[in-house]
Amino acid sequence: MRLHLPVVLAVLTLALALASDARPRGDPLDLYRAFGCIHRYEGAWNAATGNGYYGGLQMDYDFMRAYGREYLSAFGTADRWPPSLQIAVAIRAYLSGRGFRPWPNTARLCGLL
Repeated sequence: MRLHLPVVLAVLTLALALASDARPRGDPLDLYRAFGCIHRYEGAWNAATGNGYYGGLQMDYDFMRAYGREYLSAFGTADRWPPSLQIAVAIRAYLSGRGFRPWPNTARLCGLL
């Protein structure tokens, strides 16, 4: 079986995010599902519509730089990242204390706020 670098990076990002938090504030599978729901209301994984937000979770440049700097540097904006990396970066932001606040409207639609 051949491992793909973006998938490996996503798994490592999630593992590091969870390991760096002494008290994780969510089960990884629950967080994955939550961000899947948010994605349903945000846009296509490769969305780059010119509104300043990118990818399936509509991340702006400051968000990408803060939580996914290494992917921004390696691949460009989130619309060029695989979905697994986009979700891993969102989980990293969530675990940093941001919660679902970067997605207030769609998080409400998903029953997360």
